[in-house]
Amino acid sequence: MLLLAFLIGYSIQKFARYEDSAIWGYHAVHSTSVKSKKPTNKKIKVAILDSGISHHAALKNKIVASYNAIETDQEPIDELNHGTAIAGIISASHNKMGFSGISKDNVEIYNVKVLNSQGKSDFQTVINGIEWSIKNNVDIINISFGFETNNPEFQNIIKEALAKGIIIVAASGNTLGLKVDYPAKYEGVISVSALKPDFTSYSYSGKGKIDYAAPGKNILSTDKNGGYSIFNGTSFAAAFVTGSIAYLLGNTNEKINSTNLNSFLAPYVKDLGLPGFDEEYGHGFIQLN
Repeated sequence: MLLLAFLIGYSIQKFARYEDSAIWGYHAVHSTSVKSKKPTNKKIKVAILDSGISHHAALKNKIVASYNAIETDQEPIDELNHGTAIAGIISASHNKMGFSGISKDNVEIYNVKVLNSQGKSDFQTVINGIEWSIKNNVDIINISFGFETNNPEFQNIIKEALAKGIIIVAASGNTLGLKVDYPAKYEGVISVSALKPDFTSYSYSGKGKIDYAAPGKNILSTDKNGGYSIFNGTSFAAAFVTGSIAYLLGNTNEKINSTNLNSFLAPYVKDLGLPGFDEEYGHGFIQLN
């Protein structure tokens, strides 16, 4: 098993009360005007390749299919406290903490467990998870982790998914400002860096091949114990981008894939950092207004 780089700079803090500062990311992405729109009837299939997703009131009826790529005969429950948070950012119903998932009304979650309780995996396990996602005709694959090294077989399955029109969103990695992890580094994969509440870069974020930046510091979401916790890292930034893309796909009849996604997103992107595209914020921050 290989240690995945996202664990560096990844942190959790138990949370038990409402605080507006803890849901800043949701407010930043989703304006009031967007929330008032009539929910779409079009469902977007989102595969979350992660540590599994635990049962949670805010995620009730969100998961339509599951697969444990580590132990195929076991339920893909979250033992790491990571995948449940990713699912919450994307799809959680409105809850007592005052937030709801970015695309809560129009996503179907495909729960794919590829990380064990220590946050470890290997290329073949992740490849198996992607193959399962392809067979289930998902629209988006969220990969909120990364490997430090390339692997030809891993790259090939990523290419296969992209060729079938699947959008892949991946965390850039918590690499302390160093190079981006795989698969975020691959051409066609949407690489996401993390933002702090002041919209500056989170210091742990990878730099280089970055496509978009999104909230990744002081992020409230669902946890594996049925409660809520604060999370930090590029993992959670990737989930915001996945949720945003799913929301927009659910509100268009255009055929969108990795080749035309950036032009489709352009009207919703706020430039950050240096003018235009840069290696820290990419195209910028996706704002749904």
